[in-house]
Amino acid sequence: MRLTARVAAGDADVAVAECHAFTGVGCREGESVDGVVTLDIWLPAAACPGAPALRDHLASAGVPARVDEAEDGGEWRSALRNFHRPVVAGRVRVRPPWVAPAAGRHDVVIDPGMAFGTGQHPTTRTALELLQRVPATGAVLDAGCGSGVLAIAARRVGMGPVIAIDNDPDAVSATARAVRANMVDRIDVRRAVIGEDPLPDAPILLANITLEVLRILAMALAAAGAPPAVRHAVLSGLRDHEVDDAVAAFAPLGLGERERMAEDGWASVRLSE
Repeated sequence: MRLTARVAAGDADVAVAECHAFTGVGCREGESVDGVVTLDIWLPAAACPGAPALRDHLASAGVPARVDEAEDGGEWRSALRNFHRPVVAGRVRVRPPWVAPAAGRHDVVIDPGMAFGTGQHPTTRTALELLQRVPATGAVLDAGCGSGVLAIAARRVGMGPVIAIDNDPDAVSATARAVRANMVDRIDVRRAVIGEDPLPDAPILLANITLEVLRILAMALAAAGAPPAVRHAVLSGLRDHEVDDAVAAFAPLGLGERERMAEDGWASVRLSE
């Protein structure tokens, strides 16, 4: 079955997150047309909650939406392949399993079946660029690992060992599957809640999460030890106007901004001692 939600362009990011939270799968986000963005979600018929249920869920999150439901005869396969193209960020190339490797690139293979990050989003691409400018000086903590893109890329460029954490069990499972599919070693994937569970010591921090969770992460790291173990950090998941607040949150750890990259209203920033 295919569920199609049409939302205002300004609500698209929240709608994507809420659609995933409600259905447990990813969605295809179309371009904005006259201020409206179309989200397509493909589900087995037995697992489809129905258009009214999704519409009500989005409304409860403050997102008005028109939601339609239709049978799908296999369009999802071609849609998936057309949408998920290889993404090149510096020496790293993120690709779906059906695309062949490219010589001279560090391949990261991600199955786009779950919406935890396939390199398509600007925050993932810019974070991949910036992590390659961090000295490979020891262990890495990937806080909010999603599908494992950053964790696997870090190992591909010579960093490690990597500890990848996420509070979502589905994300932990997706990262573990990606680690196996990419045949990389020295990545420890575990479930942990930032701000509640102890964080491992690592001189390199990768975090593609929201500003709110970045603030909690910074406070947790500051409280974990003196001085904090982090010497380099790549922070992402930020809107352009949120970068300064993220930098300020990590200043007590002795980290300062070295470089930021912005794309399509989103940004990532690299910090170091």
